[in-house]
Amino acid sequence: MTPVDIRKILKKHKAGWLALSRDNTKEIANGKTLHEVLVKAKAKGEENPSVLKVPNLNNTYVG
Repeated sequence: MTPVDIRKILKKHKAGWLALSRDNTKEIANGKTLHEVLVKAKAKGEENPSVLKVPNLNNTYVG
């Protein structure tokens, strides 16, 4: 399996859940909750999408 660069897909999302096609090349669904994303993906015919949580990268942390 060859590596897939999903940075272009991730740039569109600030935070939340994201479902990708099985080959990780296109977005299937996105939403605030995992359940919401899974329901949307199933409605689009994707039974087993790759799912990931997109972190909110706009926060600043000082340690």
